[in-house]
Amino acid sequence: MTLTIETSAMRQQPEFVDFDPLARPLTALVYDENFAIGGVLRAIAENARDAGLRLGGVIEKAGPPPAPGRKCDMLLEDLAGGEIIKISESRGAHARGCRLDLDGLTRACALVLSRLENCDLILLNKFGKTEAEGGGFRCIMSDALALEIPVVIGVPRRNLAAWREFAGELSFERDFAGA
Repeated sequence: MTLTIETSAMRQQPEFVDFDPLARPLTALVYDENFAIGGVLRAIAENARDAGLRLGGVIEKAGPPPAPGRKCDMLLEDLAGGEIIKISESRGAHARGCRLDLDGLTRACALVLSRLENCDLILLNKFGKTEAEGGGFRCIMSDALALEIPVVIGVPRRNLAAWREFAGELSFERDFAGA
């Protein structure tokens, strides 16, 4: 099954991306920091549902706009059940550093894992710092591989070396350079 995704919302000229998310065990959507990979993941989810696939995983969900001087909440949407999971900590206006709430991320992983056997395709928001360090969504990917369920995940370019070390020859990379 080949999906065609138009990424014109992210570029001046439309780009049509063709790939088969079911063809490889792991598909990395490699992107630069300024690229909105969430739109691509949402397009994949929509096309996969239209094709009759049962989806699992979590992708970024836009939340309400933040108050002036505050950062927005990081929210994930569970693709199997529609639940919204907050994965950011509110640490105050002057806090610096990572705002990831590891408890929220753990809840998101547990939710996805509990529904994994009923899925044809898993979509995951990001291979971020937590995954690069050995945690986070890695448990979902390893269990999905054991069940022969393909996974598509966003991989920021800064984490590409860690991704390649983790995924090895199982990964297909679709690069969104310059997008």
